[in-house]
Amino acid sequence: MIKPHRKLRSTNYVGINAAGPGTSRQSTRFDRKIRVLDMINTDQCARELLDHRVAQVNATGRYENAIYCSSGLYVDKLLAKGHKVYVVDTPRNLSPIKLIAAIWKTFRLLRREGFDIVHVHGCVVGLIGRVAAALARIPFVIYQPHGFHHHALMSPMKRWLFIKAEQVLALLTDRLLFQNQVDIIECQRRNIAPRRKLVLVGNGIQLEDFKTDKEPNNNPSIVFYAARMEAVKNHHMLLEAAQILKERNVTFKIQLAGDGELMPKYQGWVRENGLDEYIEFLGYREDVPELITNATVCVLVSFKEGLPRGIIEAMATGRPVVASDVVGNRDTLINGQTGFLVPLGDSNALADRLQQLFADAQLRRRIGQQARAYAREHFDEKVVTERIISVYGELVQNYKKAKKPL
Repeated sequence: MIKPHRKLRSTNYVGINAAGPGTSRQSTRFDRKIRVLDMINTDQCARELLDHRVAQVNATGRYENAIYCSSGLYVDKLLAKGHKVYVVDTPRNLSPIKLIAAIWKTFRLLRREGFDIVHVHGCVVGLIGRVAAALARIPFVIYQPHGFHHHALMSPMKRWLFIKAEQVLALLTDRLLFQNQVDIIECQRRNIAPRRKLVLVGNGIQLEDFKTDKEPNNNPSIVFYAARMEAVKNHHMLLEAAQILKERNVTFKIQLAGDGELMPKYQGWVRENGLDEYIEFLGYREDVPELITNATVCVLVSFKEGLPRGIIEAMATGRPVVASDVVGNRDTLINGQTGFLVPLGDSNALADRLQQLFADAQLRRRIGQQARAYAREHFDEKVVTERIISVYGELVQNYKKAKKPL
């Protein structure tokens, strides 16, 4: 059931008699605020990724930007900050029945509220939102993948199916926004969408939230990993590295911030392998800046990323990062200068690099200082949002001039 926590004002809306992307549109006057709906899966992701960005979009006075996400504790926090939020519980997997139900609910929402731009984030919501937007005849549809779902460790058949799905869904999309250049190259290599639809916007954070001159307490050394506990985040690689470090009699503690369906499995594995005193499950936390500040090293060992905030936040705080050598991670840090990359799945290499950083305060300090400077130069969320706003403006302006599909 759709729950409009705060119904968008319909009195300011000038109706659009228009077809979805790729079909002819009739003339439309965008002489009032452009109504944007950001669609993302969880309330946590909405709070982390959209809170500041949506506020900045609305502050222009040109747009009325609402948020769509699943139910959760953080919906009320978004509402308390003045956001307009629509709650639709969407699946985190590709269950056909759940997907069809979510598409139907989303279609009804979009038809009722009449948004001008639908901006979808991530693979599953990217499917739900684009299909529903096409059915609802939304004028403009934008997809921001945060890293494509297919990756090199998938079976060839499964990877082919995901690529084909992206090719079909791209036909329903006016612009695809990317966090890194590698995904744009992948998009072109796989013929997912024409180059004119692809825009590099990058990724960023609120830099003022992640600044410190405090030196971490290195007794014991603390490894911090903030990520939902789902398969793509590959926590098992870090847990195996912890087992190796324990066998080497290294003193350390790992803090895992985040919840998810795999938490019980990981907690059981930790107990079975006698790692309880080394690994702390923190659950979802709102004090990530403080946790990073207290860490010796931060890690991100996922299978794939867009341009990961986890690395950016650690770098902005001046903490060295060890990350899996995959798309997104390698686009965010400079190996050996602002952090370190290790081969995906190589727990021994991860343990080696962590042990090196535990033992070498000078190396940690040098990497941390370089990382902080690099983050502040390249990863300001305000700049990223300005790029996104320019995409909105370009679509609307071109439409007003041409009065035909882009």
